Amino acid sequence: MSIKTRHLMPLNATRYKKGLPTLIAVFCFLMSALPAKSNEIPIAVSGEPRATLQIGANASEQEQFAAEELQTFIQQFTGAKLDIRTNRQQTETPTVIVLGTPESNPTIAGLQANIELSLSAELGDEGYRIKTVEVGTEIVIILTAHTARGVIYGAYAFIEKCITALTGLTPVHPEVAVTRAQALLVPFINETSAPFYPVRAVLEIENPDWLARHRINMSGGEGIWTGTGIEDGFGTAFKYVDTPAFEALQDEPIAQRRNRIATLQDRFNALKRRGIDAYLFMYVTGEPTEALIRQRPDVLGPEVLYGASRNEVSYRPFCWSKPEFHTLAKELIQTIVRTYPTLAGFHLRSWGHETRACNCPDCGDRTEQGQAKLWQVYFTIIDAAREVRPDFKFYISGYDSSWLKDAAGDYARQLPKGTIFSRKWGADGEPVADAGVPIPQIRALGEIGHRFIVLSHEVEEVMPFWMLESDLFVQGVRQLANDPEVVGLGGFTVQGATQGLGYLDRLVSAHLNWDIELDYFQLLLNELIARYGAEAAPHILNALRVNGWNMASYFSDYAGALTVGGTYGSGSAGLATRFWTLIGPRAVEDTLSIPEFKIAKFASNRFTALLAPQQQSANEIRAASEIAEPFDLEATEDLNDAIHLMELWVLLFESRTKLIEAIMLGYQLGTEEAIRAKLISATEFSKSIQPHIKGVKEFIPLFGYSHQTIEAELLITLNAEVAWLTNFDYKTLQQHDTDFSPEDAALQIWDIHNYPNPLKRETTFTYRLSLDVDEVSITIYTTSGRRVTVLKEASGNEGYNEHLWDGRNDDGVLLANGVYFYRIRAVVGEQTAQLLGRLAVLR
Repeated sequence: MSIKTRHLMPLNATRYKKGLPTLIAVFCFLMSALPAKSNEIPIAVSGEPRATLQIGANASEQEQFAAEELQTFIQQFTGAKLDIRTNRQQTETPTVIVLGTPESNPTIAGLQANIELSLSAELGDEGYRIKTVEVGTEIVIILTAHTARGVIYGAYAFIEKCITALTGLTPVHPEVAVTRAQALLVPFINETSAPFYPVRAVLEIENPDWLARHRINMSGGEGIWTGTGIEDGFGTAFKYVDTPAFEALQDEPIAQRRNRIATLQDRFNALKRRGIDAYLFMYVTGEPTEALIRQRPDVLGPEVLYGASRNEVSYRPFCWSKPEFHTLAKELIQTIVRTYPTLAGFHLRSWGHETRACNCPDCGDRTEQGQAKLWQVYFTIIDAAREVRPDFKFYISGYDSSWLKDAAGDYARQLPKGTIFSRKWGADGEPVADAGVPIPQIRALGEIGHRFIVLSHEVEEVMPFWMLESDLFVQGVRQLANDPEVVGLGGFTVQGATQGLGYLDRLVSAHLNWDIELDYFQLLLNELIARYGAEAAPHILNALRVNGWNMASYFSDYAGALTVGGTYGSGSAGLATRFWTLIGPRAVEDTLSIPEFKIAKFASNRFTALLAPQQQSANEIRAASEIAEPFDLEATEDLNDAIHLMELWVLLFESRTKLIEAIMLGYQLGTEEAIRAKLISATEFSKSIQPHIKGVKEFIPLFGYSHQTIEAELLITLNAEVAWLTNFDYKTLQQHDTDFSPEDAALQIWDIHNYPNPLKRETTFTYRLSLDVDEVSITIYTTSGRRVTVLKEASGNEGYNEHLWDGRNDDGVLLANGVYFYRIRAVVGEQTAQLLGRLAVLR
């Protein structure tokens, strides 16, 4: 997503007279510093610069970059190009922007001795200080920090101040769309800021400028990441180096490999210049190259079956027990580290067959013995890298899961301090507010001195589309940030799509990592105001937020249509991971297989509840498009895509509602034609989705498929769904007991849960009822059967219900740590239903 960007300029403290030594001029300036008075500091007027950027004569590459960014943005805003000069050069503008650290820029060191310009320890390595002082007829804006990276962030903060001065909008980000102005006048500034979370990461290959401008300091998925271990494992990492020692182990031409190496070297250099740590990704150990299998059988074990291998049958894994393998691993790792001097670290991942050990007795696969062997591989890699670069860093994913078992933390204690670990949000990045991360594990790793990051909400649930998840993300992040039990949490990865308006999530997730109190709603609104105008923006944002809540609700159970064996594909925790799994013959067949009237009625109620707000979203965003004033063509296309998506979901819900209604009619006599009419209606709604698929300008890329391929596959799947429904024998839905009456439905309670579990301070009970009931109570018991408390007047609506409990007994005292039972009991008329559950308290 490319949106117009802005930059900040350093200001020079004093106007030097020709021939006057710089140090004397600086001294005179320092002695004449006066309290700030003006509120309109000139940066540029009528396309002419009124300020100069000053860096230290020995400024670092990162500080030079910060000055260049300021220069670029100011020129973009105003047409004026500010000069960049060193502290040894004269300046002649009324405003000077001085940037650097006290060590890199003597002007700042001198200022510290004469005015209040302290840099507290709380700023850390990334915080910054911006302060304006008036010096006679000149004004100095100081952008300083403890480190060059902090200077970069201070520069972007100043750019945002410039945008606010030009637009009146706050908060903003550096790439907000801004119309060129005749003049840029900024107010006096006295600001100190530091990031809330120390690790602000992405796992995709992003534009380095975008990363820097949104305060991202880690790119954790560099290199090739296919997710298979075929091209992105340790076994194929020879492609990252060009040395005679490994030439015989390569599978690709040397020209192709050298081009990759040069590209990566340039990218890592660019990232470092912007203050971003680059981590090269590798599955450990991954599938070996074909050349390695031929040339070095001595480091491999016997063949193992694996359907996702290169030949889709099997491959030969490394033998972790052979010294020859560890020697090869050390040599390869050290060659990689030397090849990329600006590479910050490795992202090492172990998962499934991508990590598969050989079947020899010594390796032991996933046994305790096998786990120990795999840890030896990790330490071979880590020790080899740190022999070359003692400051080399590591990010380990898949820790203490299917591999890398370490319940007691013994291996973690041997890792370099500051090693980063991670887990996905929820089970697999679901669109839910509760991140569900392992707090005891986070705390244990934090106490060792490591950091833990959360792989945030994904957009997989709706690929190749997007949805706005900012509300859920902010709620989950702040819940963890305010939990005193959470120690060692380092941050959250950027989440959201780069396509369409999905990038709005990326803005929020990036900036919330820096400022946990961010007014994210206003940030989103301001972004849309800049792109579509003040009148349309609130309606666009409201439509996107309602759609986001609606889709999150839908994915929790597919509106009750997720039934017997119905997993809709390979999603985690009952969630789909592709839009293809929501459409097509399998999806509609699964929906029509709902076996009971009560489930069908529940699904009907759920779809009805989803359809109304989704229609509201579609109506509101289409109406907003008629009054919108798009900033550019890209803004127009993004809004058009949003319109197609809002209406697409309406049609899908309409189609599925008709299917459910057909099921319910099957429980009544004489409804054959009515059932047939419902199925025809469902088919027509499915057909109506197709123009919206064709109208989407930007799909989220999936497995490297082109836009044309994605569109074609979606249309093929929808056509198959239409054909299946057209040929479906509607009479098969009338195979129920003809004596059945909906009014005779029995009271049932099911799907009882409580979250979080274990609870710390409070938990929410959730349950489903087959009917509206008169009374619901929740009774908590100890394991010995003693009653702790009774929660009365809980929700008793047909369908989904929830009830919040503060974890206290009848006397108002918080329950002690331990395991408890609870019983949820529902009553309607003469009918009673109850179900038992178990919860734990862990504080």
